Amino acid sequence: MTRTERTYYLVFGLYSFSWSFLGPVYPLFLLSRGLDLFQINAVLATYLITAFVFEVPTGAVADLVGRKVSFLLSCAVRMVAFVLYAFATGFVDCVIAEFIDAVGSTLASGALDAWAVDGMREEGQRTTPHRFFARALMLARPLMIVSGLISGYAAQNNLRLPWLIAGGGFAFTGLIAAVSMREPRRPAALAWASMHRSLGRTVRDGLMAVRQAPVLMVLCALTMAVAFGAMPVHMLWQPRMQALTGEGTWLMGWIWALLNVTSFAGSALVPRLLGHVRREWVLCGAALWRAAMFAVVGMATGVGAALTGLLLQEMSFGLTEPVLQAWMNEHIEAERRATVLSVRAMFFTLGGAVGLLLIGLLARDFGIPAAWLASSAVFVLLAPGFILLGRLSGPARATETAVALKIAPMA
Repeated sequence: MTRTERTYYLVFGLYSFSWSFLGPVYPLFLLSRGLDLFQINAVLATYLITAFVFEVPTGAVADLVGRKVSFLLSCAVRMVAFVLYAFATGFVDCVIAEFIDAVGSTLASGALDAWAVDGMREEGQRTTPHRFFARALMLARPLMIVSGLISGYAAQNNLRLPWLIAGGGFAFTGLIAAVSMREPRRPAALAWASMHRSLGRTVRDGLMAVRQAPVLMVLCALTMAVAFGAMPVHMLWQPRMQALTGEGTWLMGWIWALLNVTSFAGSALVPRLLGHVRREWVLCGAALWRAAMFAVVGMATGVGAALTGLLLQEMSFGLTEPVLQAWMNEHIEAERRATVLSVRAMFFTLGGAVGLLLIGLLARDFGIPAAWLASSAVFVLLAPGFILLGRLSGPARATETAVALKIAPMA
């Protein structure tokens, strides 16, 4: 194992540990600041729209000033955002903090991974990137579970504490990264050329590649639809469970931990299912399964049924995302891979933002159960799209099935 690999595992784990403090308490904190169900969804939509706009420009910043510097800026900016959040008193305060946090997130989204891949190559390591990143996520997941549990118990005493602890976590992560990450300075001319490409040709080339490939167009459209239906649930499960149980944030921490476990279990099913069923039918079945579980949570009158539906629906995400990622990679040329994958990420953020606003409005006016049922209907409608995708794509390649197996733990 190279020095770069060890450093990445440490820094990525600490970074994931810090942001995961939000998992159990984020919407509950927003509600405690006087926001309604539409406004809490609008706050997260602010994050997604900001990420949509800044994803490529901040990637150019990483090319210009260096990946390490970009990651350190991310830690600093997110620390400021989390501290501002701790003292937010209303909707405007939350939107401002969310905007700052989104910019901080995009500063790290590509910079840290690019730093790791380049560093390993310089050190002569030829580890498969999918295997490397999957291992990093497997190591980070226990830390995410622990941070969620700590957050739930800390918020039981004061809802500001998770934000302040997480802000301290970002500061500590930045200090560790400053000491341990090493990166040679790139020539200024090369950096400016990279920046020019990132801001202009990168987006254009990626969009053209998607437009010219029907399979990629359908994959991006399905990604947008999945985000439209799923992101509002991310903001509504905590209020729904708290209303049914009458318990505090400590229980939300344990539910967060169980959601991570069931997502991992869904990923573990990938190799078994793909060995017997075509991937489009696996994805179609997973979408219908998620729709059914959303309906169970929406119609449940007791905590047992609602909790069961909530946990079981997460298996669908753990199963679906690795297969979609592998399918996307199958139809991308190597020299455009990062660009086209960033286009898919842009479709995800756009779909998620629109879903948060529309279904959030429905939750405010007609109640949380109605919003869950709306998300259920979205997944019923998008499920046949996976069958269309299979017909456009043709048989799966064996090499890409192997990719799916390697990246399964990342969901």
